[in-house]
Amino acid sequence: MDATSPGIDRRTLLGLLPLTGAAALLRPPRATAATTATLTVAGQELAGIAAAPAFVFATDLAGTAGSGEASPIDAAYWLGVHEVANAQYLEFVTDTGQAAPPYWDGGMYPAGKADHPVLTVSLDSATAYCAWLNAQADTDGWTFRLPSEAEWEYAASGPEALNYPWGDTAGTTYADLVLTSTYNYMAVCAAYELAEHGDELATYTATGSDLYGQSFPISEILSVGSTGTVAGWNVTASRTGFVYTDVYDALTATGGYTTPVTAYPGGASADGVLDLCGNCWEWTTSVITATHGGETGQRVNAIRGGSWYANLNSCTAVYRGEGRDPSGRYPTVGFRVAATEAG
Repeated sequence: MDATSPGIDRRTLLGLLPLTGAAALLRPPRATAATTATLTVAGQELAGIAAAPAFVFATDLAGTAGSGEASPIDAAYWLGVHEVANAQYLEFVTDTGQAAPPYWDGGMYPAGKADHPVLTVSLDSATAYCAWLNAQADTDGWTFRLPSEAEWEYAASGPEALNYPWGDTAGTTYADLVLTSTYNYMAVCAAYELAEHGDELATYTATGSDLYGQSFPISEILSVGSTGTVAGWNVTASRTGFVYTDVYDALTATGGYTTPVTAYPGGASADGVLDLCGNCWEWTTSVITATHGGETGQRVNAIRGGSWYANLNSCTAVYRGEGRDPSGRYPTVGFRVAATEAG
C-alpha cells in the first residue's frame, strides 16, 4: 500500500513509520547484556534457556499472586530471540502457498515493515510454519515448535519470577510529549499521535458509537499519564475513544503500530530474548480456560506478552488468563518459535 492508497492520508502513513518521526520521542534504556550465547538455525536466532524442573507460575489464571500451579520444565530448550517477522513469514508463504495475512497487500507485507512481527496468524498457521522450518535442509538435529505457556513465562520472568524481563518495574515515564519506555504498548502509539498529530482531527467511524460521524482533535481523545497510563483509548460502553476513529482504522489496515523486533534492546531478558512484553501477543501450545477478554470462560490456547494495542497491565511477564481460538487470526497476535536440539 502506498501514499496514493484511498482512505490513508499522509498523517497516518507517518504514523506507520515509528522509527522515523517517532524515534526521537522514544528513548529505550541501554541494552541488557545476555548471560547466554545465541545461535542461528534456519534463519532463526535462538537463545538457550535452562531447564526448570521446579517451575511454578507466578499467578493463577485469575491473576492471584502466589497461587500459580506447578508446571515442570524438565529439559533445556531454545527460544526465538525475536518474534517471527513479516519478511520471515513471507518466505514461508511463498514456499508453501499458505494464505498471506489479510493486512498484506497483494501477498506482500506493508512497506517498511519487513522486520515487524507478523500478525493475524492463527495457531494452526504458526504450527505449520514450525513444520516448514523442520523440513529445511539446515535443521538436521533440531525440532522447531511453539513454546508452552510455562516455557514462555520462565523465559520472560526467570528464576526470580520478575514482573518484567528486565526487573520488577516497568520504568515508563511520560513528560512534555516524550515517552520513555522499554517496550511497545498502547502508550507508544498514543504518545506518537499526540506529539505528531495532536491538533489534527480524528472522526468516529464505528457503527453504534455515541459520537458517530463527529470529529475531534486527537489531543481531546487521547491522553497519557506520567507513568505511561493511557486514557481515551477504548471506552466500550459508548464505543468512543481512539480505537473507534478513522485514524485507528487506517493504522490497523496495515498491521497496527508495531515496531521492529530489534527496536527495544533495553527490554531484553537475561538470556537476550526481546519483545517478551509488548509488540504482539504470542501463541503458546497450552490450553486454558480464559479468564480475561472476549474469550472468558472458553477453552482456548494461552497467549502471552501483551501487544502494541494492550495496556500496561497486560504487558508483564506474569500476566495470564488471555487466550484465543487456535483457528482464529487476530490483529494483535503473532508468535515466536521454540526449538529443541537432539542430544
